[in-house]
Amino acid sequence: MEAAAQFFIESPDVVYGPEAIEAQYEYRTTRVSREGGVFKVHPTTTRFTFRTVRQVPRLGVMLICWGGNNGSTLTAAVLANPLRLSWPTRSGRKEANYYCSLTQAGTVSLGLDAEGQEVFVPFSALLPMVAPNDLAFDGWDISSLNLAEAMRRAKVLD
Repeated sequence: MEAAAQFFIESPDVVYGPEAIEAQYEYRTTRVSREGGVFKVHPTTTRFTFRTVRQVPRLGVMLICWGGNNGSTLTAAVLANPLRLSWPTRSGRKEANYYCSLTQAGTVSLGLDAEGQEVFVPFSALLPMVAPNDLAFDGWDISSLNLAEAMRRAKVLD
């Protein structure tokens, strides 16, 4: 079944407000005591309130050793997508994508619909979260190379 773009939970334990989503959750577990050779199991319940702000803030990533292999590779991978970069390889032309990104390519099953078909939503639809294309990068490195030269040296980008 195709992925749904948006969903709402209809439950007395979930409240959608203009600024936040609040959910009540009961965590059930057991406490075990021993009296002589007998174990006594005591069910326990802890009630939690989860509050998620609906407005997604700006998110910056500060990278130490930004000009190294890891920092330049991460930056190139995230920048390649909004820039729609592509490159030739031995097996043909490749294009930037988020196929291996849990938040961008993953889906979660919500359950079954009236026809018994499983309904999936994108992982990123579960809660408000920053999209990778909206990240702001900054950082520093002891190398005097600029980031483009550092990526070339690390063979991240030609």
